[in-house]
Amino acid sequence: MADAPTVSVNLCCYNSEKYLRETMDSIVNQTYKDWELVIINDGSSDSTESIIQEYIDRGYPVVYHHQKNRGLSFSRNEALKRSQGEYIAFIDHDDLWMPEKLEKQVSFFKSNPKIDFLYSNYYMMDQAKGKKSLAHKKLQPSGFVFEYFIYRYPIGILTALVRKTALDKLEELFDVSLKLTEEYDVFMRILYAAQAYYIATPLAVYRMHSNMTSLLFMERYPGEIEYVSDKLNNLGKNNSIKYAKAFQDQKIQLEYLRARIKMAQGELIKARNHLTPHKMSNFKFYFLYCATYLPASLWFFLQPLWQKGLFRRLS
Repeated sequence: MADAPTVSVNLCCYNSEKYLRETMDSIVNQTYKDWELVIINDGSSDSTESIIQEYIDRGYPVVYHHQKNRGLSFSRNEALKRSQGEYIAFIDHDDLWMPEKLEKQVSFFKSNPKIDFLYSNYYMMDQAKGKKSLAHKKLQPSGFVFEYFIYRYPIGILTALVRKTALDKLEELFDVSLKLTEEYDVFMRILYAAQAYYIATPLAVYRMHSNMTSLLFMERYPGEIEYVSDKLNNLGKNNSIKYAKAFQDQKIQLEYLRARIKMAQGELIKARNHLTPHKMSNFKFYFLYCATYLPASLWFFLQPLWQKGLFRRLS
C-alpha cells in the first residue's frame, strides 16, 4: 500500500488502565512520526477502552480491535494481521519508550538491509521501590545470535523492531499455548536464519510490579522454555547435535530456575531436589543448594534474594 506507515506498533491490552496513558504517551511522543498504533483490547472490563478512545479522538493513527478475552499470544497474532508497516514494534501496556526509540532503529534499518532484527538495552523499573537499573551491564551480541541466545536470551520485547518480511517467512506466528515465552518462541525462530543487531543505548523502560504475568505464572516458565526448545530443535534435522551443548546448558539453568521458584515459595526440599544433581556445576548452584539447609529464621531474612532473581529471569 502506497500510504502504509513505515512502522506498525503492536500494543495488546487487558485491564490496563493503571499504566496505559503513560505507555501510549511514550508512543505518541516519539520523535519519529511515520507509524500506526495497532491496539488489541483483549476483553478489558475496566476503563481501558475509554482511554484508548481519547487517543483516537485526538486524531492519532490508531487501528483498534476489541475482542473477547483470548490471551496474549492470540492478541499478538490479531495485531500482526492488522499491521501494514514495513517494520513491527512491540510494547506492552505497562512499559515505556524513550522518545528517540523508533527514530534510532528505523534509521539503522534503512542503512543496513541485511539486518532483520533490532533490539536494545533498556531500564528495569522497580515500581515498589521507585528504582531504575540497566537491564544489561555488558555489550550484547549482534549478527547470527541463535546459538548464543540458547545459552542466554537477552531480548526485552519492548525494545524489538523486526522487518515484517522476517515475520512473514514463519510458518507459525505466536503460539497460543504459551503464556510467558511466546515472544521467545517467535524471535528465536526468526533468528535461526536472520541477523540481529544490538543497540547499547537504553531505549525503553520495563516496569516490574506484582501483577506482572511473568510472576503470576512463574511456575510455567521452565516447562514452556523446554517446549520451545523442542520446536527449535526441529527447525533442522541436525540441530539436536549441532546445538547439543547449548541446549544441555539451558536444561541445567532451568533446574536452577525451578529451584529459585521453589525457594521463593518457601519449598526448600523441592528446591534442593532440583539442585542436587548440579550442585557442583558452579558457585551459584552450590550457594543456593547450601541455602536450602538454612534455619527458617535466616532463610526468611534472605528470602528477598530469591525473589529478586526471579524478576530478571522471568522478565
